Amino acid sequence: MFTVNKSPTRKDIGKFGWAMLAGFGVVGGILWLVPGATARDHALLAWSGAGVQIVALCLWALGVGLALLSFTAPAAARPVYVTWMSVAFAIGAVVSTVLLTVLFLVLLPLFSLVVRAGDPLRKKLNTKGSYWEDYKPHEATLERMRRPF
Repeated sequence: MFTVNKSPTRKDIGKFGWAMLAGFGVVGGILWLVPGATARDHALLAWSGAGVQIVALCLWALGVGLALLSFTAPAAARPVYVTWMSVAFAIGAVVSTVLLTVLFLVLLPLFSLVVRAGDPLRKKLNTKGSYWEDYKPHEATLERMRRPF
C-alpha cells in the first residue's frame, strides 16, 4: 500500500517544486489560450481582463510561488508537500475505486457480450468432431518473407 512520505528529502521537495511549476503553468496556459469567450471578444494572446485569464495569472503565480518556496526554503515547503500528497492520495484512492468499479460493472460485461455475439475461437465450426484446422502453406516469395505475419 502506498503511504505519504511525511519526511521528504530536499530532492523530493525540489521535484515537487518543478511539478508545481509545470502543472500550474500548463493549466494556466490552457485557461489563457482557451478562455471560454469567443475569438472576436479578444485576441488569443492579448489581455482582455476576462475572469479566466485572471485565474490563469493566479495559477501561474501559485506555481512560481510554490517552486520558489521549494527551492529556497525546503523546510517551509515541507508542510505544503505533505498536505498536497495527502490530498492527492485520498483523491487517487477514490478515483481509482470509481474507475475500477466502472470497468468491472460496465465495460467488461459489454465486452463479454460483444465477444459472445461472434465466435472468436471458431467453436461453432466443429463438423468433424475435432477442432483441427488444416495448415495452408504460404507462397515462398521474397515479399512474403518481408512480412512474416
